[in-house]
Amino acid sequence: MIFYLLGLLSYYKLANKSAPATVCLLFFAVITVPSATTLYFLINSHWIFQLLAFAGGLFCWTFIEYFTHRFLMHGKEKEDYRKSYHFVHHLNPGVIFTNNLKRIFYTLVAVVLTCSGIVYSYYLLLPAGIITGFALYNFMHLFLHKQCASRWLRRLQQFHMQHHFGQTETCFGVTSMLWDKLFNTTVKSVKAGSVKAMELYYGKTKNLITNKKAI
Repeated sequence: MIFYLLGLLSYYKLANKSAPATVCLLFFAVITVPSATTLYFLINSHWIFQLLAFAGGLFCWTFIEYFTHRFLMHGKEKEDYRKSYHFVHHLNPGVIFTNNLKRIFYTLVAVVLTCSGIVYSYYLLLPAGIITGFALYNFMHLFLHKQCASRWLRRLQQFHMQHHFGQTETCFGVTSMLWDKLFNTTVKSVKAGSVKAMELYYGKTKNLITNKKAI
């Protein structure tokens, strides 16, 4: 099955097409379900398997992030797409609706769940990794919209910029570029942002567009 899916992904790559949702989900299931099942049998055997379970949760989050962003947040066929907060974020990239209070809350939940996994049940480490990935994503997304990110995460920041600079059907990953490369949703050519686009991206403009129904 895995070789069939790899062949299918190669076809989409050669055909210059993006892999559809069904192929993305099937590929993710094929590589994660067997490994997750094996981990659950071995998780009490050694600390290395407990660490792998947590790391596996982080890995799962990168796919959830990609899939949610691409197929749910950019579901342009939905009637309420132009009323969504994500659409407003594309009109005003410097405006991020997740506030610091929420980020702190998500972090606390991740810490509590991770500690519970260590103290009470190692089987909680996989979901703890997923929640930790979600908490990190909320900080990462904010950071990528700051100029200082170019010092440490320049490549990832430029990748995210392409998603905002008119190439909204590409570059869906925020914390990872893995799934974009695998499912052929990377940019074909880098697009430079204008001065106005850069100001919008970094949130420096004072004339923000707040009408959710705007085109």
